[in-house]
Amino acid sequence: MKLCSFNVGKINRIGVLMPSGKVADCNYAYAAYQADQGAAKAQQLADVVVPSDMLSMIECGEHGKAELRKAMAFLEEHPEAAGPCGEKILYNCDEIHFRAPVPNPEKIFSMAINNRFEFERCIKPEGPAHPLYFSKYNSCLCGAYDDIEIPDIGIVGTEVEMVFVIGKGGKNIPESEARDYIYGFTCHNDITAFSLRINREWLICVNGEGKQEKVMYPGRYKCFDTFAPMGPWLVTVDELSIDQAFDQRMEAYLDGKKMQEGSTNEMLFQVDYMIPYLSQAHTLKPGDLCSCGTVISFNEKEFDNADLRSYDGKVLESYIEHIGTMKNHIKAI
Repeated sequence: MKLCSFNVGKINRIGVLMPSGKVADCNYAYAAYQADQGAAKAQQLADVVVPSDMLSMIECGEHGKAELRKAMAFLEEHPEAAGPCGEKILYNCDEIHFRAPVPNPEKIFSMAINNRFEFERCIKPEGPAHPLYFSKYNSCLCGAYDDIEIPDIGIVGTEVEMVFVIGKGGKNIPESEARDYIYGFTCHNDITAFSLRINREWLICVNGEGKQEKVMYPGRYKCFDTFAPMGPWLVTVDELSIDQAFDQRMEAYLDGKKMQEGSTNEMLFQVDYMIPYLSQAHTLKPGDLCSCGTVISFNEKEFDNADLRSYDGKVLESYIEHIGTMKNHIKAI
């Protein structure tokens, strides 16, 4: 199924994409289903079994998804249904504001240079011995159709990526169990201030041999507000298997020009290794996010010189096959 986080006015809810193309409020749909089944406290039951926020829904695991499917089947037969107090259940996509699918994760991991072609082109052909990653913050998150705010900080560019969402908690997870921890996938663009990375986010250090080395600190240049648009959908593994997810087209377009193209099958490290490696250092929690790394540029010269800020008011489109398309307007600030 395809889930989303959305709001109508100031009310935050979660939804599911119906076969009709409409978005159903998961919690109210389940309450309506239970009321139809004769439950005395349908809304209270729904608040526990199919909650109204994404983190709680993920924590409900397979049982929550199974119960939500019952509500979806009920809605297909009764599209006129309303919540126990008359609440609206079905929305057209243009009636709601899509938030990031998981708006408040505890952790956001981002894999660095996890594309084998990028590594061969830029660094060294043998690749790294283990995943390289950094963290982003909740304040970076924005929805699939929100503005991306670009300050005057030099060249800022696009890095379309796939994110997997952790479905249950764990520590020191073995490779043989890694796939059991994935709840689903979403689309992400890891907006990057390339000028800051090249010119300012370094320290010159002296190594043990007395030689100078550049040491990179991935801080500000990845972490400005709105530099992590995600969505619109969280596609669960029962709809898109893990093997399928890691064989999907990825593309990015800026004002209609193709900037990136590639596939999720180009990753150096897959989830079977990423999850155990992350869990050696961090206790993973439901709703934690891990962005798997970007793909190479479609036109290297155009990509390197495409400063998002100069495209004020234009659209950055990020696409992953079978997962979704984001369309974010660029806003120079």
